[in-house]
Amino acid sequence: MNKKIIQFPILLIALLLVLPFASNQLHAQTISGLQQPPLDTLDAERVRIWVGIERDSRCRLTINILDDSNTVVRHLVDYLPSRGYYNFYWDKRDDAGERVPSGQYQYIVDNCHKISKGILEVQYSFWEEHSSVSQPDTTRTFAIELYLKADSANVTMLICNGRGRQFNQVCVDSLLNKGRHLLEWRPATVPYRGNYIIKLLVGDYEYRKEVTYIP
Repeated sequence: MNKKIIQFPILLIALLLVLPFASNQLHAQTISGLQQPPLDTLDAERVRIWVGIERDSRCRLTINILDDSNTVVRHLVDYLPSRGYYNFYWDKRDDAGERVPSGQYQYIVDNCHKISKGILEVQYSFWEEHSSVSQPDTTRTFAIELYLKADSANVTMLICNGRGRQFNQVCVDSLLNKGRHLLEWRPATVPYRGNYIIKLLVGDYEYRKEVTYIP
């Protein structure tokens, strides 16, 4: 009886210590994801941070992004990189995974205690700002839930192989109105296991999602 009474507070304390960190990690971009530029070349240059690592020994690299009140809105990078040159691309979201307002933001790079700063510019196309995409069910590999905040979106959803070559489609130039829309590819024959790309075009905004299919 005494053992059960002692174990519960220890478990509660452990959960309280872990939970504050879990919410930030949930929306974090991976290091490889950070190095993938947005499809829009102009947008990529506006949110790109270049870092050169010219030492052989590993040392901590951190990158934080601040708003105009000098508040950190995103802890973008905390990493021990190897020697090389890196381009990091911010996804224009804060630590909670929400889109930040349009405008200019300052980034601060701490490269082994060597500080450098720069400016990033956040801009959104109309449909980038007026649409959002989510996965309705983890078991439905080729499904996307699209939420539109405005009417008359021209929507195309294509299914491509791992190299980006289209081989099927869900819809092409479909006019969708405000609200939630479930878009799903249900192949007549089960595709081979492997990597696929879902390409979703919503008006002037293009979204791509890499998925791995294992029957």
